[in-house]
Amino acid sequence: MVARLDMAVDSAADFARLRRGFAGLPMQPKLLRTRDGGTDISSPGRQSLSLLVGEETAGALYATDVYLSPGFGAPPHHQPTEEELWYLLEGELDVRIGTRAATIKAGSFAFIPRDTTHTFKNNGSVPVRLLAWNAPAGHERAFEAMRAKAEQGITAFPQLREVFRAHEIMLHADEHEKARNDGPGGKLVLERTQGRDASQSGADVRVLLDGKESGGLFEVSDVLLDSQLALRYGRSETCLYIAGGAADLAVGDERQRVGPGAFAFIPRGYPARIARAGGEPTHFVLWTTPAAPLRMP
Repeated sequence: MVARLDMAVDSAADFARLRRGFAGLPMQPKLLRTRDGGTDISSPGRQSLSLLVGEETAGALYATDVYLSPGFGAPPHHQPTEEELWYLLEGELDVRIGTRAATIKAGSFAFIPRDTTHTFKNNGSVPVRLLAWNAPAGHERAFEAMRAKAEQGITAFPQLREVFRAHEIMLHADEHEKARNDGPGGKLVLERTQGRDASQSGADVRVLLDGKESGGLFEVSDVLLDSQLALRYGRSETCLYIAGGAADLAVGDERQRVGPGAFAFIPRGYPARIARAGGEPTHFVLWTTPAAPLRMP
């Protein structure tokens, strides 16, 4: 396990200092066989496991696999210093991104640029499961602070306003408050088939977000793999999350037979390979930063 960078965050200046500390650390390749290998940063209403933290990525990325309980939601807010991305794994979630409101379902995707208002709520009767990631990293420390406050009996979002502000998460005073980037409002893909078809031999590929749409920051693909794929990007970091089926996944010298919930972080230039294992295609979400398209050998 990577050593934690132990720095208190009581202000935006502290948060900027933490991020500079992340940037001075080496990137660490990572392979989790299941989500249970993540770090628990849960609080009332959300059972959250960090898959990837700033200490492992030189501050480039944070990722989490989270269950949202019925009735749980986040009020309108925005982040001025980071992008956020969602992929819904299970259930239905009512969301607003910029000025667009929708109910998203399993397979939906959202890209939320910095300074874009977003809010969500599970209005259903069963938990919702969400894969989320932020760039740069640091968002995980806000959730750690949220958990610490919950242990003191403080759970209402208005009482957490200053905690979130210190982590550059701005809770809005009311639902009418706007953020600077609400007009463009990022991107919302309601179902897989709305992604651009970039299929290749042995893989049904849908591009949910490309470099042009993200200002060069990300490319995100939803892949159904029938064969095998080498993953080695010379100028980008890569993350991979197994959403369905089984796979033989190798990151460097580590190899695992994995299923849904497995996760890998692959620093630039680092060798990795994924191959279908079993009777059905391997379904995975893959993202690169900076943006780099998926290429089959």
